Amino acid sequence: MTDDALAGVKAFLFDLDGTVTQDGRVPASSLAAMELLQAAGILTLAVTGRPAGWCDLIARWWPVDAVIGENGAFCFARRGDGRITRDWFCETSDDGRARLTAIADDTLSLAPNLAHAADNAWRACDIAVDFAEDVDGPTLDDAERVRARFAEAGAIAKTSSIHVNAWFGDHDKKTTACQVLATRFGIAEPDQAAQIAYIGDAPNDEPMFAAFPLSFGVAGVRRFLPVMTAHPAEIAKGDEAAGFAEIANRLLAARKIRPA
Repeated sequence: MTDDALAGVKAFLFDLDGTVTQDGRVPASSLAAMELLQAAGILTLAVTGRPAGWCDLIARWWPVDAVIGENGAFCFARRGDGRITRDWFCETSDDGRARLTAIADDTLSLAPNLAHAADNAWRACDIAVDFAEDVDGPTLDDAERVRARFAEAGAIAKTSSIHVNAWFGDHDKKTTACQVLATRFGIAEPDQAAQIAYIGDAPNDEPMFAAFPLSFGVAGVRRFLPVMTAHPAEIAKGDEAAGFAEIANRLLAARKIRPA
């Protein structure tokens, strides 16, 4: 990917778990990279499977212009006065929540040690099954069986580096990101291919890899490539936060801004 192409980027979108984190925590280097990007005039948008409760805090406290959470269920964006605007793109109902919970309960029998994700209590639209965050033993093949069971039951399901997330509705990371970029940040859909860069690490990033030619994966994405149909255009040398900082520095260098 050339510096000329990266110099035209107006917004950098990024996954969180396994992308800006390092060993399950957010290092100062990731937050510093976001601050430098904003100072250079590049919008920063987190695009994650994490729950609404977490995303409210991220939108308020992190150096980001917006957070798209629960795989496209909503966008929390910071206004000029520092307050948060919330736009919702998901279907919610007590019946839908009960159905998702019942399906999730059923998936737990597919492999030992699968569990409801610890952050489910703060979710507004989806549900998550943990196969790699707070549990040991389940494999990527087990996660794929969980994803397939949700799909058989009529839900949309995507696999991240730690969870299988499932919901009812037609939103995903890509559909919400494209709409938010156009309506909230004035980057029309025909211009997004040349003006948006994205970085992620897992199968739930596939819609973004497919949508944006300026797409990157951190090094850890390689372990998921066999189960993915859409791949990032480039893969960073570094994994997790190191890979995120590597690509952020490339964007800054393309604008002739001194990298971190």
